[in-house]
Amino acid sequence: MANYLPPLFTRLYLSLLTALFASIILTLYLSEQFLEQSDVVDFYDDSYQTFIEVTSDIQRTHLSAEQYINNSQGLHPQFDMTWKANWNADRDCSSCEFLSNIAGVSIYQLADEQLLAVYPLYQTNGSILIADRLPSSFLVDAPYRQQSSSLIELLRDDPAEFIPYLLLLVVIITIGTTLYFSVHRLQTQINQLVDTNKQFGKGNLHIRANQSYSEPVNELADSFNRMADAITETVKENQVFAQAVPHEMRTPLSRIQLATGLLRQRSQQNEALELLDDIDSYIDDIEKLTRQVLTFSKLNATSNQGDSQNKQLIKLDEYLQSRVKQLTTDNGIIVNLNLQPFQFECDPAYLRLMFDNLFKNALMYASTQVEVSTSFSHNRLIISVDDDGPGIDSQQFETIFLPFARLDRSRSQQTGGLGLGLAIAKAAARRIQGKLTVSRGHLGGANFSCQLFYHDHQQD
Repeated sequence: MANYLPPLFTRLYLSLLTALFASIILTLYLSEQFLEQSDVVDFYDDSYQTFIEVTSDIQRTHLSAEQYINNSQGLHPQFDMTWKANWNADRDCSSCEFLSNIAGVSIYQLADEQLLAVYPLYQTNGSILIADRLPSSFLVDAPYRQQSSSLIELLRDDPAEFIPYLLLLVVIITIGTTLYFSVHRLQTQINQLVDTNKQFGKGNLHIRANQSYSEPVNELADSFNRMADAITETVKENQVFAQAVPHEMRTPLSRIQLATGLLRQRSQQNEALELLDDIDSYIDDIEKLTRQVLTFSKLNATSNQGDSQNKQLIKLDEYLQSRVKQLTTDNGIIVNLNLQPFQFECDPAYLRLMFDNLFKNALMYASTQVEVSTSFSHNRLIISVDDDGPGIDSQQFETIFLPFARLDRSRSQQTGGLGLGLAIAKAAARRIQGKLTVSRGHLGGANFSCQLFYHDHQQD
């Protein structure tokens, strides 16, 4: 399920936008409710003053409330006043919206957004209805009403109403900008740390993370650097050991060869000579093993700086033909070539190590034939080596590339080899940015394929 989710920072940006929009909507709603309630209170205060004046005049003139209100129309231009006997909201104002009740006075909103206050007149059964008088209620035509409701007119007539919205906009921009740059900075630092991690994984053991990052990324960077230091030290120790052992072994091997040579000159017995031949064979195996160990150690060295300097543009078909011709022996194995003309840029030493070990492995296990072919697919060059030998069990496709992993337990070169050829081939392929895989081939045996990336300009 996690694979269907967007990246972390995309979700974070979306969350920030959602929170900002939710804040805007909530703030507008609360502001509208507050302003509406404020308008109701202001209307009550103004209408209450008018009600006090009206009741005072009624007492002074000794007129009934109905007579006074009918005779005093126009005395209060801000409001429309009406006398209503036996007021009933459900019956007399069914389209009204009840807003509030303040000190026993009910406030309603009429259909045209006018406010209406119902003041019960004590010692009577009637009520005085006071409604605010809008421009639409007297001597104003429709075009003027439409113009006065526009944003420009509202801003000109009452600019104070827009101050909360302006402040809200400023706050949103400030908070949004601050959060964006903070999150963007965090994203940049994490991306840099990820890139450093990838380069370290590709073999650049000298690279380290920048520790000047902000918290908590600086703690991740420091942890990565300490881990990288420990790994680098271990790898260097292993490389020194792997390269020193073959060199140190050559001296005693040379002495053993000298001793067997002297014994061969002095001995005439067939059993002794056969034993010396076996010793020489073992010495050859050990020398070959030490060379392979040294080669494998160099291929897995930490520095890749010289790889790009040794690249050459190679005519791949001619190069592979020359390698096949040099490695083919008179063992009756038929070699078929299916090579397409192609120019490829790489280090020829690594290409030779990769192909030679694959081809010699195929010659070793083939029954009658070996096929070498090249193909292209989606900017990938594929070099394939097939044989018609017994093949490899699918469960061992990964283990055969491990050092000293042999399907044949023998150390004999004629059977199982020394166990480093395929490991060297894989390490060499990695040096030229290739990927080595094994599968069941169309000839019935093993198929080893090396996929190499190339640019379109490299192809003829």
